[in-house]
Amino acid sequence: MKKRGRLITIEGGEGAGKTTHAGILKNYISDQDVSCECAREPGGVKAAEEIRVLLKDKKYDFPPLIELSGMETARILFYNQRVIPHLERGNWMVLDRSIDSTVAYQGYAGGIDIDTIQEINKIVTRGITPDLTFILDIDPEIGLGMEDETDRFGAKGLEYHKKVREGFLQIAKDNPERCVVIPYIKDNIQGMQNGMREYVDRLILGHS
Repeated sequence: MKKRGRLITIEGGEGAGKTTHAGILKNYISDQDVSCECAREPGGVKAAEEIRVLLKDKKYDFPPLIELSGMETARILFYNQRVIPHLERGNWMVLDRSIDSTVAYQGYAGGIDIDTIQEINKIVTRGITPDLTFILDIDPEIGLGMEDETDRFGAKGLEYHKKVREGFLQIAKDNPERCVVIPYIKDNIQGMQNGMREYVDRLILGHS
């Protein structure tokens, strides 16, 4: 029976370079003769991408509970249609954000009960948790200044994003078996990648 593919997530605050690093890491894994895809949350399938646009639109003032509902709706579509079938075929996935972003943004920063979010995440993903999570840690003052365009989440302000950062660091502390904090290094993508690849290589070796 084919082994389930591995799921790697890249998390962190605004401007940390998650999308860039997810793409580079996907290519690195593929170069090791491992079938791998890259996708983002919320998104990854058509309906979830449409929800993403709505949630990030600055003209709407959604409370955290609506954000949570939208994120989890997009997630169940994405996992059912793409993630779970892909992993069951033995393929790997690298995700630009996933369950920990919901805990950090809607939980630690938004004030929704953390245990409630975690239970919903478990139901929506059918109990699948990432095999490895990189949390790209960036000072929010730096990160917010790195964004070319500010969406509804980026516009929430510095204090909100400080709570998001604290949330991510607490998640890493609570989940040391899968979470690795990678400090943001200005103008040194390769240096950050080198820190990540050490853990990815171990995951590949253990899966072979």
